[in-house]
Amino acid sequence: MKPIRSILFVPNAAKPESAGIAAKLQAIAGQQGVTTAVGTHHPLPRGSLRDFDLCCVIGGDGTLLSVAAEAIEHDTALLGVNVGKLGFLATFSGKEAEAGFGEILAGDYTLHPRAVFEVKTASGELAYALNDVVIKEARGYGLIRLQVKANGRRVSEYHSDGLIFSTPTGSTAYNLSAGGPIVAPDARVFVMTPICPHTFGNRSVVFDAEACITVENRDPQQVPTISIDGRQQLKMENGFPLALSIAGKELHLLQKKDYSPFQIVREKLQWGDPAIPSGEPSVGG
Repeated sequence: MKPIRSILFVPNAAKPESAGIAAKLQAIAGQQGVTTAVGTHHPLPRGSLRDFDLCCVIGGDGTLLSVAAEAIEHDTALLGVNVGKLGFLATFSGKEAEAGFGEILAGDYTLHPRAVFEVKTASGELAYALNDVVIKEARGYGLIRLQVKANGRRVSEYHSDGLIFSTPTGSTAYNLSAGGPIVAPDARVFVMTPICPHTFGNRSVVFDAEACITVENRDPQQVPTISIDGRQQLKMENGFPLALSIAGKELHLLQKKDYSPFQIVREKLQWGDPAIPSGEPSVGG
């Protein structure tokens, strides 16, 4: 891969150790002649990543998600250093990042493209989502009634607490908690999972990545909210019908060369037999 010549560091000030890690990595970058800067806000102001090859986020998955839209807009790679709890997206520890940062800057890394949603309201408001788009009743309780169409054809009408639309990357987040499937990050699909549906038969649906989804609010007495990656709230004036599809742009996550998404799932979710070392075949099953 090409060497990295400019980096914006985004440490999460709420995590005390993040500033120290950022300072160490910035010093390594400076020794190699790499241009660096530090972003003190997340979400980042628009245009913050326009002139950077890499954004190094030091915090956790939530911090990384908060800068994802800006990285997508400017095609800037993201490297996540985890000082949070899970670390599905921010997969480097502080020690791993420090030990291998010189090699990364020289081009010894891999980029993993991740599909993202493009979401548009009826009023023309546009947003990108790396993990998920969640539609819920505005007050946080009560059922809403939403009709979903794929490529102009009716899928179903959902009477539920809400709907989760998840990319493969976001399948291990809210989607998984609501009973949806884990999806391989490079699969060309996305998932819709109802939240506590009134009808037991309403289950998750997996759509082809080329599908164009529209969502209509079928209950004028309810005003649903639309949240993007658990943070951004779209304005609801003339918000429906909502249009959702896989965007033409992608997010590029910088990972170690031996990165395995299912190893992360095994470790973080304690999935499978912990007694079997990574890379060794299991017996049976």
